[in-house]
Amino acid sequence: MTPNEANMISAFAIYIVGAASPGLGNMTIASAAISQGRPSGFAVMAGVMAAGQTWALLAAIGLSSVLVTLPAAMMAVGIVGGVYLVWLAWKTLRNWTPSRGRDMGRTSLAGHFRRGFLIQILNPKAIVGWILIIAVGVRQGSPWHAPLVIVLGCLVLGICIFSAYVLLFSSRILQREEVANSAGFRYLLTAVYGLSGLWLIVDSVQA
Repeated sequence: MTPNEANMISAFAIYIVGAASPGLGNMTIASAAISQGRPSGFAVMAGVMAAGQTWALLAAIGLSSVLVTLPAAMMAVGIVGGVYLVWLAWKTLRNWTPSRGRDMGRTSLAGHFRRGFLIQILNPKAIVGWILIIAVGVRQGSPWHAPLVIVLGCLVLGICIFSAYVLLFSSRILQREEVANSAGFRYLLTAVYGLSGLWLIVDSVQA
């Protein structure tokens, strides 16, 4: 194995750990699959991946690194992302009542895509994560096509990982109808969005 191949494998390993670990993107994919089925889960997944690949390409050409060096820009991204998460928390709670259940929160596939995209594109951790992946995988002496191979390779890995989330959480084995109509599911979703948003706002202001 050459050093370049070892670097790429390390970059892929970092991506796999990040993509497979529980996070806002995964949680949103899972919640859409549980509450509204497989097509909605895949729509959110498409949005998350589109945003992720946007940051991947920017990192590959070096623009993400420039953004990180601008504290005001990173703070703005974090605050906007935090406000959006708080808004999602309020919308999730408002659009559900025990008597009507999940039908109150029906969202179009385009709406699910938009939600996934915004959650990922407004996540400062996604920016830093992709900078790390590119920095690990592309070193001095790496071939010119190394960033492209990493971006495309992570795209394939992401499709596999997130598709597994959709298929798992839309499965009848999980009794998703009961979960989707439960008050606990909505309250948990509201709490995760709300607390994550508030933390992101505070963290961005203090950075």
